[in-house]
Amino acid sequence: EWLILLHKFYYLKDLAGAYDYTQDERYAVKWMGLIDSWIKQVPDGFIDSQVTGRRLQQWLLSYQTFVSKWHSQTISPAFFGRFMCSVNSQTHYLCTHLTPEGNHRTLELYAIFLVAVTFPELQSAHWFLAFSKQKLLENMRQDLLPDGVHRELSTDYHHTVLKNYLRFRGLALLNQIDLPTACDVLLKQAIEFSYYVHKPDGFIPAINDGDCNSYLPLLKKAHSYYPDAHLQYVISKGEEGVPPVQRSRGFTDSGYYVLRSDWSVKPYGDALYLFFDCAPLGFGSHGHYDALNFEMAAYGHSLVVDPGRYTYSEISEDGINWRKYFKGSSAHNTVVVDGLSQMPYRCGRPVDPEPEVRLKQFVSTTGFDFLHGQVISQQYPVVHERMIYFMLPEYWIVTDQLKAEGKHNYDLYFHLASRAQDQTSLASNDVCHIVRAPNLLIAQPKDSDTKVTVEQGYVSPEYGIKHKAPIIRFSKQQVSTTAFHTVVYPYRDVEPTLQVTEIPVYQNGRLCKSAEASALQINLSFNENTYVDYFFSNPGATKAEYSFADVHCVCRMLFIRRNGSGEIVNLQAESASFITLNDDNFLNFGTDSLTLSYANQYLSLTTSKRTLMTRLDKIEGFHFGGNLAEWWMEVIDGNK
Repeated sequence: EWLILLHKFYYLKDLAGAYDYTQDERYAVKWMGLIDSWIKQVPDGFIDSQVTGRRLQQWLLSYQTFVSKWHSQTISPAFFGRFMCSVNSQTHYLCTHLTPEGNHRTLELYAIFLVAVTFPELQSAHWFLAFSKQKLLENMRQDLLPDGVHRELSTDYHHTVLKNYLRFRGLALLNQIDLPTACDVLLKQAIEFSYYVHKPDGFIPAINDGDCNSYLPLLKKAHSYYPDAHLQYVISKGEEGVPPVQRSRGFTDSGYYVLRSDWSVKPYGDALYLFFDCAPLGFGSHGHYDALNFEMAAYGHSLVVDPGRYTYSEISEDGINWRKYFKGSSAHNTVVVDGLSQMPYRCGRPVDPEPEVRLKQFVSTTGFDFLHGQVISQQYPVVHERMIYFMLPEYWIVTDQLKAEGKHNYDLYFHLASRAQDQTSLASNDVCHIVRAPNLLIAQPKDSDTKVTVEQGYVSPEYGIKHKAPIIRFSKQQVSTTAFHTVVYPYRDVEPTLQVTEIPVYQNGRLCKSAEASALQINLSFNENTYVDYFFSNPGATKAEYSFADVHCVCRMLFIRRNGSGEIVNLQAESASFITLNDDNFLNFGTDSLTLSYANQYLSLTTSKRTLMTRLDKIEGFHFGGNLAEWWMEVIDGNK
């Protein structure tokens, strides 16, 4: 690491900054001395091409300060001749030794483009320019997936690549150089992913290798090239511009999904946010073994976090391979089977078969979001499916289903932020386990198989730095097919009262196993309000009638909230064709199904062909029926 950084010459930026501030010629002398020393001792291409590309960028950017801006008299003609010869030689080397693909190739092409623009007097400048423009578009098409996400699938490296592409665009505009129109289309898609992936606090989650950086200044630069009201809204944190049209967004080619509460929430940083990783490892060596991992933020804080990368080195003073630790499945918010990561550890690019990851469903409607992903690892004969239900705009229900023939050990991990260190406690009552942390409750219904512990973990906000942070671990030992049901409840100031109970679900009088179909009763009290929520999940989307509490239904997912008076104030359903509430026939859609959302006295019914929206003061007393061709609604009087 140190040797690579030495030859990248990042320290010239500091010399140039000091000279810009003082005009002390000693900085110019040192600048020449360091470059001259390298030219005399080191051959072109030493280490690899990406180091050459970084070095050329640093040489030329510092040159802009010493020569172009201040015309330092210390810079001798003899040195300038050696400098230009070396720049020319290294650029020719880059053109013939480009990294075959990936973000290194992008920064190498930018270095070639920068040389051509900065030194048009070079005999090869015109050729350098044409070469870099041609290869730029080829590289962008190879680098960016159709949804705009960089194919290494690192949120941080996505922005490294975006930064390099925007440098191309900025330098081209400054020098009135035309770039292919397709470059702009691809850049706008990459920018859109960037503004969705930023959390309400202005930082990104560190998915795969990367740090928890804020790239809002980069997006501000992007806005100067591509003015956009939605982008301006994100940059200004809601002070200017127009909220993005889509509240939640799926990037289906990459497998990344962002769930949010309304963009108009004030203050902007209080919005709820969840990033879901239903993606493969990605190109290269930056992928972590983190399928179905998520990060969650609310009320200005990151609460459930991806711990980051920390280091690329396998060697440490304490003898721990921290590279292996931070890449492993147990360092992410997912389920570990039999103590194994989703694939065998390797520091570099994987050689073993990767886990098979796929999204089974993503629904985003007016009252809820619903995600259903699956991962099949080659390491163990267990299928892990995760369903995330976002009860807008309040909390999440996470269901993890493990399907297996034999018995296995399962560990479900939730990694909390470092601010929760020494501030996290565990309590259990007769019906549930509750974890308390700053601005967060995590609860699971109690069963005889599950053990919960708070353990010591680490998060790394930036490379080389790690902080202690708590890990919540729910464990089941020597069980076969099973499920974890977790309520993840963030709050701003006052902790609510929360209790979660798993209640029985029946199909034709038969008691269903939890992994087949499940129902939760969630009792909540906050702000002098009391609610009882019911959540039903049918992961296999079986077209069968299920019953729980006073409900009968044929649907994939159903959420019902009753207030303290027993009135239904919120009802959400997915793939629903039949619902009865307290023996009243509420919905009958025959063999067809729909998505239903009722909240804040507004009802929407959506099929593949149409949507009905209407205002209803209350939902009890109405009966909805029909099919894809026609709908009807009737009022049920006192005699039904």
